[in-house]
Amino acid sequence: MLKNKKSFVNYIEEEEEDSVFALTKYCEWKNCEKKGEYKAPTSRSELRVFKWFCLEHIKIYNKGWDYFKGRTMDEIYNEVSSDSTWHRPTWIRVKNHNFDDIHNICIDENKSFNNFNEKNYSKNEKSKIEEALSILNLTMPFKITDLKKQYKKMVKKFHPDVCKNTNEEYIISLNHAYTELLKFLKQ
Repeated sequence: MLKNKKSFVNYIEEEEEDSVFALTKYCEWKNCEKKGEYKAPTSRSELRVFKWFCLEHIKIYNKGWDYFKGRTMDEIYNEVSSDSTWHRPTWIRVKNHNFDDIHNICIDENKSFNNFNEKNYSKNEKSKIEEALSILNLTMPFKITDLKKQYKKMVKKFHPDVCKNTNEEYIISLNHAYTELLKFLKQ
C-alpha cells in the first residue's frame, strides 16, 4: 500500500535497467494536457470508479455533477432520511412499563380516579390536599405535568412584580400548595 493516498503515480519497474519510471495521469477533459491530480466519481451507480481532472476542470465538473439527477422528490427524501441510520434497518423500540401507579399519575383519560378516597389518609392530610387543590384551581385527577403548568400560570398571573395589587401572602400560599401537592404525588 502506498503511504501517500493522494498519489496519482503508478510505478513500473523495468527489468533491464532496474530504474523506476513514473506514469502520470493526465486530465481527462477534452484537449487538456495538465496533470490529473483530482478524482471525481463517474456516475451515481459507480461511486468507486473515478475520472481524473486538473484543478480548473474538477471545479467545472463538480458544479455540473448532480448525485440526485433523475430522481423524484420521494426518492431523494428516502435517500436522505436513510442516511441518518447509515442505510441499515432499524426497529421500533417498544417500552413496556410494569410498575404500580398508586397515585394514578399516569392515568388513562377514560378511567375514574378513586385512589385518593380509597387510601387511608387522615382528615388533616385530606384537608391539606383539598385546600392546595383549591388554591391552584385543580381537580382530581391530575398529573404532575398539569400541576406544573397550572403553578407556572398562576405564579405569572399573581406575581407581585406583574400585578401590584396582589397580596404577597397569596404567592406564599401558592408555593406552599405546590410543594404539598408535589409531596402527595411523589409518595
